[in-house]
Amino acid sequence: MLDYIKETDKLQSIFLEVLEDTSKKELLLYLLCYVQLVRKEGKVTVDLDQFLRCASKNFINTRNSWKDVLVEMNLFTINDLYGNTYTGKDIYRIDERDVNFIRIDQKYCRDINLLGSKIAKYWGIINRVSHYGRSVTAYDAVCTSALMFNEGLYDELENYCEFQKERFKKEAVFFEALISLASAFKLYSRQNNRNIVPYVRDCLNRIINLGDVYYNINLGKLKGDLSKVLKKLQKGKAVESVKIEFINRGDREESVWRKLIKSIKGIFKRIKGGKRWTLTNSGTVCYYSIEAYLRRQRNFPRED
Repeated sequence: MLDYIKETDKLQSIFLEVLEDTSKKELLLYLLCYVQLVRKEGKVTVDLDQFLRCASKNFINTRNSWKDVLVEMNLFTINDLYGNTYTGKDIYRIDERDVNFIRIDQKYCRDINLLGSKIAKYWGIINRVSHYGRSVTAYDAVCTSALMFNEGLYDELENYCEFQKERFKKEAVFFEALISLASAFKLYSRQNNRNIVPYVRDCLNRIINLGDVYYNINLGKLKGDLSKVLKKLQKGKAVESVKIEFINRGDREESVWRKLIKSIKGIFKRIKGGKRWTLTNSGTVCYYSIEAYLRRQRNFPRED
């Protein structure tokens, strides 16, 4: 998959890479830390040391491997007090003892508000579909693609589904249906109202024979919603993006092993007298912190 996603936008590539291997969640954490500091400082260039201290709060090894991470991400530029600029593999030449400043690629500086919102969505999805220690299954891929559609990540969804339909041939019809649906609402959201009826109809035709419940997805409702969308479009009326709903997850009984792990964790929490700062709960804090900020303030600093 990594060869395939190299052709996509850098930010999307990181998201798709983490979806494939959720042990790389720290890549998104770096982005979350950057957005948090931009919010705090009110400018898109922030102190490198502050940036690294933010990330290393949750990853013990981050401070030792930060150069490897930034080179792999290929999203940031670092400047020192002498006017030297470091990007890509040049980052390995940086002396951490010097005063340095970091900023994200100019492309994303133009709308930090959009960047923060998108990264928060990425982080929320990754936290819901993490699958440490095992391969991605068809169930994972189907549910992940539905979550991406609900978040309005249409470009990312198209790239993701293009790969997954080759990986999971039996589910290819569903992924192709979502590609069509993403294309329709992507055009509509960008106020490009050229005829999107064929895209919606193509999606409906593809899922019509998949039943009313498909991998925990309520396809019956989706079919009904798409039929209503078609009627509105044919009458020239405005439509809203549909949401893919899931069947109650409580129907899936929790495994004995998972219950045992939860029980053990609960005992240790009580012994230690509190909840540790872990990647999962810190992620939740970061996610909701950013979302709360976006609700309070919509004017992030911009640079042309």
